Amino acid sequence: MWTFAELLAAIGEIPGIRRVRFTTSHPRDFTRDIVDVIDAVPTLCDHVHLPVQSGSSRILRMMAREYTREWYLERVSWVKSAKRSIALTTDIIVGFPGETPEDFEQTIDLLNEVQYDAVFGFKYSPRPNTPALVMIDSIQDVEKSARLQVLLDRQREIQRINYDKHLGEVMEVMVEGTNPVRGQITGRSSQNKPVNFTIGGPIAPAPGSYAQVRITKTFPNSLVGEAV
Repeated sequence: MWTFAELLAAIGEIPGIRRVRFTTSHPRDFTRDIVDVIDAVPTLCDHVHLPVQSGSSRILRMMAREYTREWYLERVSWVKSAKRSIALTTDIIVGFPGETPEDFEQTIDLLNEVQYDAVFGFKYSPRPNTPALVMIDSIQDVEKSARLQVLLDRQREIQRINYDKHLGEVMEVMVEGTNPVRGQITGRSSQNKPVNFTIGGPIAPAPGSYAQVRITKTFPNSLVGEAV
């Protein structure tokens, strides 16, 4: 039986395939050989989405996530030590039942430590077939909203710094479409970062094609450039 890393390598080596991206790994299933194969096979996108949900081991235990903060950070260290620069994104829930201000601060501290390229943040709400369904939803919605805003504001500053590092870089962008209002082509880098760029001619490249783009401007959530 193949491991997931072996499957990724086999797909990435099929002739004619230019990019392979997998969407999400539960941290318990994320093994070091996945990082090794991203390093070894150029067609594998240099992006990993590794949902953490909380920076507090106490809250992770209540969520039945089956790992601790330290265990998760070990997997982050594998990504950070890769030869390629691998973008790292995550999901975070704030306001989980029983989440104290100290638990929330541990989540903000995790942002500062990991320096994610993007975070999908959510306020807790009950979901079927989850351990929290029988817990008292003890955090007021106004407090959940406040915590979420703190999280998003901090992440925005982190992303501003991360995206600024691409200024002047030439990167391969897969075309997704056009933005006629702005006169730009829209697409994504191998790190799954949105790139909006201009071209020298009147004919827009087709969706699914690739372009070399020099980054001339950065925002916290997107890059802007021109085709070269």
